[in-house]
Formats: sequence, structure tokens, C-alpha cells
Amino acid sequence: MAVLLVWLAWHLAVPVDFIRSDLGRHIANGRLILQGQWDVLYENFYTYTCPHYPFINHHWLFGVFCYVLWHHFGFFGLCLVYLVLELLTFVLFFRAARRHASLLLVSGVALLSFPLVSFRPEVRPEGISYFCCGLFWWMLEAHRQGRMNPRLLAAVLCLVQAFWVNMHIFFILGPFLTALFAAQACLNGEKDRFKFLVKFSFLLLAACLINPSGPKAYLALGYAASVKNYFILETQSLSFLLQAAYLPWRSFAVYVLSAIGLLGIGLLLALWRGGIRKNAAVSLLALILSLWVINSLRMIGLLSFFWILLTAYVYGGWLKAKPWPFRKTVEVILLVTGIAVSAFVNVDWKRAPWIGLTPGINRPAEFFKEHKISGPIFNNFDDGSYLIFHLYPQEKEFIDNRLEAFPREFFTKTYIPMQLDRAIWQKMEHQYHFNAIFFSLDTTPWGIKFMRDRFADLQWATVYNTDKAIIWLKRNARNAGIIKHNEIKVLYVQF
Repeated sequence: MAVLLVWLAWHLAVPVDFIRSDLGRHIANGRLILQGQWDVLYENFYTYTCPHYPFINHHWLFGVFCYVLWHHFGFFGLCLVYLVLELLTFVLFFRAARRHASLLLVSGVALLSFPLVSFRPEVRPEGISYFCCGLFWWMLEAHRQGRMNPRLLAAVLCLVQAFWVNMHIFFILGPFLTALFAAQACLNGEKDRFKFLVKFSFLLLAACLINPSGPKAYLALGYAASVKNYFILETQSLSFLLQAAYLPWRSFAVYVLSAIGLLGIGLLLALWRGGIRKNAAVSLLALILSLWVINSLRMIGLLSFFWILLTAYVYGGWLKAKPWPFRKTVEVILLVTGIAVSAFVNVDWKRAPWIGLTPGINRPAEFFKEHKISGPIFNNFDDGSYLIFHLYPQEKEFIDNRLEAFPREFFTKTYIPMQLDRAIWQKMEHQYHFNAIFFSLDTTPWGIKFMRDRFADLQWATVYNTDKAIIWLKRNARNAGIIKHNEIKVLYVQF
């Protein structure tokens, strides 16, 4: 176990691309909430374009969690605590899997999961959801085996549920997993346990109401599942990666499909041996998780931990009926394959393990502040949280990276068209009087078009240009001194 944890920690110790992550906004949320600024819970608080657009902040407590850790221990301490949380989540699922399979088999399966577990390693509120899922499963399974007192189970998991609903939108998985165990108890003829778990499921749903938005938290579930306002990678389907021009993405997509296929074969073996009634809950869970991943890449992290448990369960049961030499041969092959996969799939051997922010990632914001550049600022979607962390409250931003915090029309009729059409850009420029542009490297068609246009636009001067961010200033009297000493002449642009 210790060797696996160290090896997994190496995979997860990836520097945070602070410009593109949500972390800056989470820290800012926590700071404002602890200062008593509650509007951040209910509306699009940080922008000057849609400042009062209604927004359900379902992860507000994660912001407090991040702010407190960052305030006392810096980015290193915050990232280290999150890394430990991920490792504890792995331990929960690993130990739950050990109840159904040998150490050798579970270790091999765990190693095969490493490319999936490390797909989204940055500090995100969904990490809390993975941990809560592991805790729910571990305790519900202990109750099923008669090793957990029902009252203790109810008391602990209700507290966890009330904590979870304020941390991340996946909170609904608590009642869902409990309902799965209840359904399996019903199929197994365990009437008393079934009645208890049904009542407990409703109790958990009631615990979900303990949040600043009350019942509206449930409305956020449907909206978050359906919102497609803008193109971001995590909301794309697996077929998007399969069709991508970038070869590592296509290779990773093939691996994800292979993992789903391996789990599917194991389920067929389990159903063939034990029938549908005995394996109904795990089959339904595996099916739902697989379909979620195929439809949305952000679900890969959720699948990754459950994949350890489900795959060990289905193959562990199959191998128990096999002769010892065959069983050990399969387990050794699986372990060796897992070692190879964890060493070469979705792994960059050129990087050193790193806990904290990408070195130098704050230099664009430092340049902005050192030169006392003022707004109004036009920025792109990806760098919104970064600017919130560095510039709020002195400056508000044009947009940030929350799909649900802006109306769909803002993306389709304003944000994207103004980057593609110079006439619309000039109209928006006249409306908002932009003084500065802060633009992180953007590979969308509209982002590329916008960057090319601004480099060629004589009304704007390039004063900062790296592979992380570009800063343009309007040629006016306010910016004349900064432009004089910092202008960069861009002769050729290649995107």
C-alpha cells in the first residue's frame, strides 16, 4: 500500500496552472464570505457585464476551505492538503475493494486506474466529492456486512452529507449510493435493512437542504447537467478526444474506452456467474458512470476511483472459482500490466513532481499591478478566476470561467461574436471603454482570431507577451508612459 501511495503521489504532484484553474476564485470566495460578503453566494459578483445575474454558489464552503489553508500555509500547503485528501480517497476505495478481491488483484487494478485518477489532479471541489463517495461506500458496505451500527452510520453520514452539499454539486451522490444499497437489499430479501436504508435516503435528502440556497440547490443540479453555454474541455464528450488532432488526447481516450470495456467484460462474467439480482446495484452504478464519462470528460475522475472498486469486485468473484495456478497467473499478469500502464499512459517523465503553482505563473498579474494598469479590462474565459484573485476589488472583469454565472446569450451574442467580428468588437469597445486587455493563450477559433486582430490593431499596444498571457493597452494619454517603456513590437504571429 505504501509503495502504491508514493507512486500515486508522484502522478498527482502536478503544478497548478493558476491562470486556467478555478482556484483563484475559490480563494477569493472564501475571503469575502469570512468578511461577511454574502452576495457572492447568490449572484455573479465579480463582473461588470452581468453583475446581478442569479447564481447558486453550491461550492461556497470549498472556498472557505481553500482560503483558510492558503492564508495560513500558502499555495504549497493548500496543494499538499489536497494531495493528501486524494490519497486518502484512494485508500478508502482500495480498502473497500480488498473486501472482494486479493491484495495482488486489487493492486494491479489500482495501478491500471492511475492514468484516470491523475487526469484532473489540480485543486478542485470535486476532490471533496470523491472522498465523500469513498466514505459513503466504505460505511454502507460495513453496514451491509453487519460491522456498522445503524445509528452510528446515520449520524456520521448525515453530518457528511450536510458538509458535502456546501462543498460540491456532486452531493446528490450520497443519497444515490444509499438508494443503490437499499435496492440491492430489497433484491436480496433483506427487508429490515431495506426499510432502514430507504428511510435513511430520505433523511440524507433532507440534510441536503442545510445550505444557503435551501431547495434551490436541487435546481442547480439540473442546470449544471444541461448547461452548454461555451466550449470547455471538461464538458466535451469522449468522442471529442477521439477526433482530436492532438495524438496524446486520442491515445488517452482509447485508454478510457479500454478501461470501460474491461469493466464491462467483468460485469458480464459476474452476471453470468451470479445473475442480475445479486449484481444489480454494481451493474447499474457501472453503467451510469460509464455513460457519464462517455458524455462528459469531467466524470473521468469520479469513474477512476469507483473503477478500482467495481473492477476488483467483478474479477475477484470470477477468479475465486478458478484453480490457484490460474488465479495467480492472471493476478501477476494484471499487476505487471498495471505497472507498465501507470508508467507510460498519461505520464510525462520529463517533469519533476511539484506541489504548488507553476513557477512564474503570477508574473503577468504582477506586471499588471506593478505598472498600476487600470480598467475597464477585457479578458477571456479561461483567466477569469486568476484575475479575480489578483485584481478584485480594485478591478472587475468582463467574464470569468463559470458557465452557469452568465446567460447563454452573453456567450452567443456578445463574447464570441466580438472576437470574430471587428465591427462588433468596436461596438463593444465603445460601450465598455476598454483600457486594457488581459488575454491568456486561447486556442478556440474566436480566441485565435481575436489575438491576430489585436496584434495588427494600431489602437492597441502589446506590453506583455508570453506563452501564458498577453497584455494589450489602449493607446491613450493614461497609458502613454507604460507603453513607451514596455511596448513589444510583434512582427510575426503564429497560432
